[in-house]
Amino acid sequence: MKYYIAISVVAMALFTSCASKQATSERPVTDTFQIVHYNVIIAPDFSNRLNSKLYPKPVNDMEIVQDVLGRIYPDILNDKRSDNQQDVFSVTMINKGLISLYDIDMSRMTIDFSRFDKQLDRINFIKDRSDEKLSVAKTEFLQEYKRVTQASIADTHGADLWSFFNSGLSDLKVKTKSEYKSFNGRTYEHKFRNILIMLTDGYIEASLYGEDACLTKGQCYYLSSQSIKDFRKAFKKSGIGDMQQFFQEEEYGIIPVKNPVLKDVEVLVMEMYDRSLSPAGNATVHPTDEEVLQLFWSDWLEKSGVKKYELHKTVNSTREVNQVISSFLGIEKSAS
Repeated sequence: MKYYIAISVVAMALFTSCASKQATSERPVTDTFQIVHYNVIIAPDFSNRLNSKLYPKPVNDMEIVQDVLGRIYPDILNDKRSDNQQDVFSVTMINKGLISLYDIDMSRMTIDFSRFDKQLDRINFIKDRSDEKLSVAKTEFLQEYKRVTQASIADTHGADLWSFFNSGLSDLKVKTKSEYKSFNGRTYEHKFRNILIMLTDGYIEASLYGEDACLTKGQCYYLSSQSIKDFRKAFKKSGIGDMQQFFQEEEYGIIPVKNPVLKDVEVLVMEMYDRSLSPAGNATVHPTDEEVLQLFWSDWLEKSGVKKYELHKTVNSTREVNQVISSFLGIEKSAS
């Protein structure tokens, strides 16, 4: 392993010194070798869902974020690559106003490997052999995330999920363009998988409600507990046996957003919380809130044009968190 790293360092030192001068966003006519990097964006819903007394869960958001950061090395950084990783791991706010309200230092919740021009500097950072250390960066990331979480629990402001998908995600955060670098007669295309990890209960409850927040009776900008109850009641009254059929025929749904960057975004929604279950986890109504949430969200994300999505209910253990994230990313946990 030591010999491998040494060879990699020398090779990439040459690569970065030469290739960085030849970087371009235009696709060359020569044969191109594609390298895919990860842009992992964590978007937490800082609403009353974080109140464990109201909505108890086996695994909290902090543990999910810890799992993501714990996977950075070696699992993600070494996925189909051995060097020159450009991966970025960060948090974005669904409600941008919270940044100033809670005095959030967003730089503390960003780990960016693309800032290293030399592979040796990147390795020293990963291995904690320089003034800047990955272990310290992860600790600071978690400390700031915990501080913001505690502040939001004490002073809740909701989460405007619809506006976030419509305009809160832009090409400033989502990496949509490839970068081409040439070295030793070969051209390398560096592109990104934009992975958006949404931590939300699935209820879209901000400040918009009622007729003013709807285009039609069934098409609205929100999806509240009450609107789910109303949908369930109308479905049962209709006499139609298939909920999907009723949903389509009556033209229900969350109003789709129009954001072109979503075609380059893969959305992993975690921690969808079923408020219709009893404290013991038994269904109190049918269809359950979870079934309705899945229906509305699937329709919304598809019509909004996201590249890929998965919807997951609250997990029961950190091991399950690990399995969900690994499966979505398509990577295996390292044996080392």
